[in-house]
Amino acid sequence: MKKLILFAGLFLTSLSFAQTRYCDDIQRVDNFPRLNSDQFKRFGLDKKNKIDRILVSKDRKELYLLSKDVVVKTYQVAFGLVPEGHKQFEGDSKTPEGLYYIDGKNPKSAYYLSLHVSYPNKQDVEYAKSKGKSAGGDIMIHGFPNAKARPDFNRFVGIIHPSNWTAGCIAVTDQEIYEIYNLVQQGTAIEICKMTPKPQKPSQPEDPAQSDDK
Repeated sequence: MKKLILFAGLFLTSLSFAQTRYCDDIQRVDNFPRLNSDQFKRFGLDKKNKIDRILVSKDRKELYLLSKDVVVKTYQVAFGLVPEGHKQFEGDSKTPEGLYYIDGKNPKSAYYLSLHVSYPNKQDVEYAKSKGKSAGGDIMIHGFPNAKARPDFNRFVGIIHPSNWTAGCIAVTDQEIYEIYNLVQQGTAIEICKMTPKPQKPSQPEDPAQSDDK
């Protein structure tokens, strides 16, 4: 019965969230009120406060925690090794794009704490299957690998984190995932905005003087 109530709550949350897509106009977030450091501390202490959505911009490489159209905090993030495009198949090193929700919290993750994203959804699975492939999974918001998983990793954090280094997850620092993990509840909606394609350089017309034609 409890599981049924939880799933019903997650379903209603996703329906409500789908009515507003902030990726359609990411600049509107720039006009939202933002908490300062003291306000952020007070926000975390009051259990009545709630993060109602996570917004992630691939173009900006930023993650926003939002509560009633207030930016609670912003974080710099890293994506999969191939940041462009929506994740479609297992092993493509891409980060999903679109509307999902947090469907699990893992305090014993191979990475320092993790929040599991509900990828793949039904459409993701069906598309991958139509191509004879697996959609993959295990997409998370997480910190750095723990010491047992990668004992030498933390020595290179300052070099690696500004770059995209995950297998498709969204990565922050250990201190940041600690904050996010404690503020975000299971069932929280997450919207991941697609990366704007880079403009292609126009091809140069061939110089007749360089032609070998005779």
